[in-house]
Amino acid sequence: MRILYFTPYFNQPRGNSTTSKRIVHFLQNYGIHTSVFPYLEKEPWFLPSTETIDVIHILHATRFLSWAQENHFSLERPYIVTMGGTDINVDLQAPLANDVSELLQQAAKITVFTPDAKQKVIRLNSDWANKIHVIPQSAWLPWNIGEPEQFEQPNILLPAGLRPIKDVLHTLPALDDLYESYPNLQFKIVGANLHADVYDEVNKASHTRPWFTYAGVVPFEVMTHWYQEANIVVNSSVSEGQSLAVMEALAIGRPVIARKNAANEELIQHNETGWLYRSMEQFKEAVFSIMNDSFHRGQVIQAGKQWVGAHASPHNEARQYIELYKRAGN
Repeated sequence: MRILYFTPYFNQPRGNSTTSKRIVHFLQNYGIHTSVFPYLEKEPWFLPSTETIDVIHILHATRFLSWAQENHFSLERPYIVTMGGTDINVDLQAPLANDVSELLQQAAKITVFTPDAKQKVIRLNSDWANKIHVIPQSAWLPWNIGEPEQFEQPNILLPAGLRPIKDVLHTLPALDDLYESYPNLQFKIVGANLHADVYDEVNKASHTRPWFTYAGVVPFEVMTHWYQEANIVVNSSVSEGQSLAVMEALAIGRPVIARKNAANEELIQHNETGWLYRSMEQFKEAVFSIMNDSFHRGQVIQAGKQWVGAHASPHNEARQYIELYKRAGN
């Protein structure tokens, strides 16, 4: 079977490039010949003739459609569409454009990462319900990371690109308060500069706080150092598709504090596999719990690891996509 996989990015260190590399890697492990075309990257990539392709797999409906229209690309093979958080929580919140509706109408299958996302797409068109499949993201860890070096002072890592929806400064008021209790507190953001205004806000905030570091882009393949140093991983997004950083942190045994939204609630059971917060007080309570209650912290870390092992296998993810390819191609 030959698959042509369209992704916004593959080389640039972004969440959807990590998703794409993982899916392609495990598809190829199962003998699926997979060609990749990152349609938003500036570097020229080879686009094979679709005559040799059995099924096309598209990541992100709205971004792909914009590229296809600009480049006069027509879909002449059966295709499936995987809709991520930007698709569902941002782009499709406005009235659905006719061209986007047509792209999804003609898709053999539509996949989403969470049951909540499935319901949001069904609300766009209930006729699509039977062809929408939930295939959760998985945790792929091509490196070994040991236990945190210490739990005396918070060393907090926030992996996220700088975009408004990631709201990376959301916990700053709580961190300012925590600094009074933990004078050696560290807060580090790693991720690409994707929005000039957010970048300026982050720089301004970090320049007045010696404990706050914006480290810029860190490719997935070399995240080892940052995860090893961290003893807490934070997700502060307004909304998510499904956070790979949260899943990675759970898998390597890092306590996770995640902002309460539908996608994060799918991944974390509060006080059981991680901590969810809505207010600054709840965020501070979670940090104090992690730092001060070693028994409970250990229980939560172990439960998080077990959850990822049971629900986030990249082998299961690949097998589910292969089954959909077979159905789409028939």
